[in-house]
Amino acid sequence: MFEHLVFTDLDGTLLNHHDYSFEDAKEAIDYLKKKNIPLIIVTSKTFSEVRILQDEIGIKCPFIVENGAGIYIPPDEILTQGIMPHQNRHIQISQAQSYLEIRLFFKVLQKDHDIRGFGDMDKNEVMILTGLSEENVLHAMRRDFTEPFIIGEDVDILRIKDLANGVGLDIVRGGRFYHLISKGQDKAKAMKHLTHLYEERLNKELTMIALGDSSNDFTMLEAADIGVLIQLYDGEYADIECTGIECKNIQKSTHPGPKGWNKALLEIFNV
Repeated sequence: MFEHLVFTDLDGTLLNHHDYSFEDAKEAIDYLKKKNIPLIIVTSKTFSEVRILQDEIGIKCPFIVENGAGIYIPPDEILTQGIMPHQNRHIQISQAQSYLEIRLFFKVLQKDHDIRGFGDMDKNEVMILTGLSEENVLHAMRRDFTEPFIIGEDVDILRIKDLANGVGLDIVRGGRFYHLISKGQDKAKAMKHLTHLYEERLNKELTMIALGDSSNDFTMLEAADIGVLIQLYDGEYADIECTGIECKNIQKSTHPGPKGWNKALLEIFNV
């Protein structure tokens, strides 16, 4: 039985920043499959987007969507075997506000701030901003908990963050967009909650490995037993804003995107 859980961001980490390919990560992916080590996606993407990607990668593991807002556990996974027999759909775990609640507040913010969210855009605009295909954009716009958005030149994002905090919401920065989310929601909390479920089910402690490249991955990298900050596509690294012993558990990849992801994992597992 496995001793590790691997949690990974997608864009710029497991997926190439420019074309969303995971080709350079296949060696490490195949190793995880061979050893039955869960590869758990932790992303700002939606349920629909992750399900498609999982099919492409060839995995059936739990996953975390929309920056920690929702955990989804597939049927016939080890967490549910013998506990929930007759399930034929993913089980959702979430304490986040709904997309409707998020959008209602977003419309209030728009009265005084130059911001545009996915809910204000048509598919063509999202295609231009993301570089995704039309089919993938439709899945990206099928949101349940959070709103990605862009800002105008003179927008004070800290002011917007303060306003969001006042109503139980928050703002985080991703690779391409800002995201309006539920306050207290982040990737680290979802990662630790899912790890607890596994440890309770298996009755043993597991080692958390987390990989990510942007500021909204920091808490996840800090909370993991082994964190890997993936080099950005331009050769730089996102600024690490942690303090204390947690930073000592974070290493930096020597290559960007899936190539760095692949090399880091193979070294961690001494392959």
